[in-house]
Amino acid sequence: MNNPTTIQNIRLFLISPSKMNPRKTFNQDELQELADNIARQGLLQPITVRPTEWYDEVQDGQIVSIPEKYEIVCGERRYRACSLNKMETIPCIVREMTDDESLDAMITENLQRKEVDPVEEAEAFTILSGKGQGVAELAARFGRSESYIRDRMRLVSLIDPLKKELSKGQITMRGAYLLSRLSEDDQNDFVKNEICLDEEGLVTTEDVTDWLDRKFMNLVRAPFQNGKDLTEEWNPKGKVVRRCQTCECNTCNHGCLFADMKTDEPQCIDGVCYNRKCDIYYDRFIYQYASRITVAGQAIQPGDVAIRAGSVYGSEDKERLESLKEKMAQYGYRVFTEKELPERVWGSEDNRKKALETGAAVEVIELDEMARQYNRPELVCYRLKSSVKSSVATSSPSDPHFLVARLCGRSASIKSKAEQEMTAQANMSFDKEKYISRKGELEPWERIILNAIIFDRVPWDEHENLIPGTRFEYPTYQQMAGLRKENDSWMRRAISSFIKGTKKQDFLIVAAKRLDPVAESLFKKIQREADERIEAINEELRKMGYDENGNKI
Repeated sequence: MNNPTTIQNIRLFLISPSKMNPRKTFNQDELQELADNIARQGLLQPITVRPTEWYDEVQDGQIVSIPEKYEIVCGERRYRACSLNKMETIPCIVREMTDDESLDAMITENLQRKEVDPVEEAEAFTILSGKGQGVAELAARFGRSESYIRDRMRLVSLIDPLKKELSKGQITMRGAYLLSRLSEDDQNDFVKNEICLDEEGLVTTEDVTDWLDRKFMNLVRAPFQNGKDLTEEWNPKGKVVRRCQTCECNTCNHGCLFADMKTDEPQCIDGVCYNRKCDIYYDRFIYQYASRITVAGQAIQPGDVAIRAGSVYGSEDKERLESLKEKMAQYGYRVFTEKELPERVWGSEDNRKKALETGAAVEVIELDEMARQYNRPELVCYRLKSSVKSSVATSSPSDPHFLVARLCGRSASIKSKAEQEMTAQANMSFDKEKYISRKGELEPWERIILNAIIFDRVPWDEHENLIPGTRFEYPTYQQMAGLRKENDSWMRRAISSFIKGTKKQDFLIVAAKRLDPVAESLFKKIQREADERIEAINEELRKMGYDENGNKI
């Protein structure tokens, strides 16, 4: 049975295709052509099968196992053609083979065909690689280059809709290589929103590269870069976020891995990181004008910078624009509509400067340009409509007392806003029941709050004796920490009732920090952002000759 020169005619109904066969697609027209050829000339090359079921038969007084059913190892296409001709038997070479030996033979036969389905080829190489055969070994075995094997194996990462289009020849091979390097989410985005077909229904390489340029952007053109050297001066030594110069997602940093994606200039394939860098860079741009941006509920003042929403069209751009508007609202800024600031001032720098000096225009940050994430942000000028212009304060922009008072008020507003955000976060982080159920002795921070409870119950006119300057005020956490430790065994229930009361933000924030590590990191972020914005205001005050309280230096 194992002699390859012995050919047996086996009935077709005893033979079945193998479920392990990596080849899944068969061209029906080509099958019919093969069937017609077999009908004229007969089957010139037998198929190879292996026995899968046996029955026992007595021969010369001994029980002998005889193969009853067979599985195709090589030649499923010939088997299908013979079935079309309704042949009763088919010539076969019968061999006993293990599953691994059978699978290896199937893969080898399929990969030696002239026109192999690229997806099936990719899956076959991947199977062999999983069985311990390296890229170099596969390249030598099948007469291919190592880069060919590596690229083909990469196609396995394509999502099913793209695999089907590639198998049908609806996507160019190079286009498929480019898409295979993307995340599953990005591939789905391409299929759902960005797929472009020409008149013949083909997804061309140009379709894919154009989409990649819009999706990931050329790094040299990225708003957060400083030209071809990718210096990122705002991000020294990658302290803010990893640098593109050395990043593995920079297509220029990986030789053959991104050979098909290489252009004259580097591209980024990590859309999440790219968008995050844009967000950080745009935030830094906005922060530098924090002291001048029109706040919510106020009219445009002399020297203001206005934030204008604008409009975009793509679904992703719309989501980013809404996110930016929400962020500006959280910062306490007023966001103007297109109707309020409809007309941009074009022309020379002198024209724009004159329009600003006369109060006919205002400097503007355009959120829609940031939402598109491909332009470097800049201040532009928009003309003020009469309805907006009439609400502008009549104080002169050159009046230092007006500007100083306004800047000091802005600084106090930012500080108050940060305190409100931290208090809101602390309320969410402090779990009363969970805290009350804690075991063990009171910690130092709890004893300080106990001091505050005692202090709260002392008559107002005696506060001054305990902590100077608190006759009509609640003490701060720092002031209470200065008091001696009390030994009274107050229940935590009393503490929780105290810190959840009104006007106790300082103690609530301290409790939340001790009980919720996540809350502490959020507090630091809120405080850091507020400090940066206040420092920008203080710097502007110093340039004008005033301190942070508005006093002349």
